[in-house]
Amino acid sequence: MKQEELLKKSLENIKKGKNSLFYRKNVYKLVKGLQDSYLTVYINELTPVKHKLIQLITEIQTHRDRKVPKDTELTRMTTEDLKQMLFKKASGIKVVIAFNHFERLTATTARFWHSVSGHERIVFIGSLFNSFKKDAYGFYKTFEVINEAEMKEQSPAGEMDITIPAVVICGALVFICFLKISYIGSEILIGAIWFTFLLARTLLYLAR
Repeated sequence: MKQEELLKKSLENIKKGKNSLFYRKNVYKLVKGLQDSYLTVYINELTPVKHKLIQLITEIQTHRDRKVPKDTELTRMTTEDLKQMLFKKASGIKVVIAFNHFERLTATTARFWHSVSGHERIVFIGSLFNSFKKDAYGFYKTFEVINEAEMKEQSPAGEMDITIPAVVICGALVFICFLKISYIGSEILIGAIWFTFLLARTLLYLAR
């Protein structure tokens, strides 16, 4: 899709209060076009959360020609208090939060921004360049992937997650080696299976 089409669709979604996501597109290139119609704050990425909240509050206050709280005052506040302040400052206007790299969200940051997206005056415009963590799926579902056809075309099979197959193969090799260096018996066999299971579970945990 051309940039003009992406911008047009984004503006339509903002009007509806719907989040938009672009596959392998730099959202920054759309910011100027979005700012012509809405208060748009480009924060690059959604982490670190507290710093981004302070940036959002500061830019909203500046845009509305209102007093900007001192940095020391904001940094002393908790993340939850900053979120509530953001909601308060966003009342009466529509705020567009523009960012890149959705795939870099952790479980914690995804949950937090998901809670922010529930505000009726706040809309997200973001980009996705690679596979995202499964813990961010709830937040992901609040977005419409504008160029979804491109995402399906450009996602090669080679980018699939090979973590589980790799752990299975590794576990099988360990199991075979364990038997080779042991006398085969029922107790040894059970021990080998149990050891392989524990190893596979540990590798899966570390791979998260």
